[in-house]
Amino acid sequence: MNWIRSLTFTLLSALPFISNADNQEIHPLAETGSAHYRFERMNIESPDGQRHYRLDIGIPRTPPPASGYPAMYLLDGNNVRVELQEGWLGELNAGSPPLLVMIGYDIDGTYDGEQRTRDYTGATSRAFLQLIESKIKPEVQTRYSVDPARQTLWGHSFGGLFVLYALLQQPQAFQTWIAASASLWYQPITFDNGMALKAFPTDTLRTVRLVQGEREGKPPIAQFDGGSPERRREMSAVPRDASRLLAEHLATLPGTEASYQAFNGRNHGQMFGTALHLGLRRAAGLPEQP
Repeated sequence: MNWIRSLTFTLLSALPFISNADNQEIHPLAETGSAHYRFERMNIESPDGQRHYRLDIGIPRTPPPASGYPAMYLLDGNNVRVELQEGWLGELNAGSPPLLVMIGYDIDGTYDGEQRTRDYTGATSRAFLQLIESKIKPEVQTRYSVDPARQTLWGHSFGGLFVLYALLQQPQAFQTWIAASASLWYQPITFDNGMALKAFPTDTLRTVRLVQGEREGKPPIAQFDGGSPERRREMSAVPRDASRLLAEHLATLPGTEASYQAFNGRNHGQMFGTALHLGLRRAAGLPEQP
C-alpha cells in the first residue's frame, strides 16, 4: 500500500483547493446558508458495512418541474461541498437548477486519498458503481423529485477516471458524463477499452464532456508503478493527450455527443473549480460559460 500513500501525498500537493492557504476555517454554503439552495445530509453504508459514505444533498429553493429536478451526482463530495459558490448557484436559476448529490466520505476533513483510490480505480470501482446504482440513486429518487431522464455524473482526477470507467461499464446509468482532468494514465485499460469501443447500446443517448487544464501532464510514473516494469510500460504508453483522443473517438459513435476542451493556464488543482462551475451550468441546461 506504500504506492497508494505516495500517490495520495503527491496528488494532495497538486490540489490547492483541499486546504486554506491562510489556515483559516472554511465555512461551506451548506453551513452558512444559500438564497438558492437548501442542504440536507444522508449517510449510506456499503453492503458489508465496512465503508461509510456521506451524501450532502443540495435542493433548489425553486419548485421542481413536473418531471422532477435534473440530478447531478458529484464525486469527491467533501471537496465539492467546500468549493460551491453562491454566485454559481444563483446562475442556475436561469435554467433548470439540478438537485446536487455530493457523494463523499463520513470524515471530518475534505479528502481521503486511500478511500477514493479504492473506490475510483481498479477492480474495487465496480463495487462503488454498484453502490451508486443500487443504493444511492434509489435513496435519492425516493426522497426527492428527480427526472430520471436528466442525470449527470461528474468527477475530477481519479473521479474523472471513474466517470469514464462507469460510462464504459453502464452507459445507460446517466445521460451526461463530465470527466475533468481524468487520470487515464493511472488505469490504462480504461483508455484502451474506450478507444476500442465500436458502439454503445442503441436505445440510449449520451453527452460526454472531457476537460483538462493546459498546464496538466503526467506525474512521474515511476512513483506509482508499484515496482512493476510491466505496469510502468502500460502507464507510460497512455498518451499525454489521452482525454482529447478519447473524446474524439467517442464522438464518432452513434448516439454520442462527445467533446474535449483544454483551459488556458489551468493546472490539475485549478481545474476542480473550473470543471465544477461548468458542470453545474451544463446540468442546469445552460451554456457552460455565463
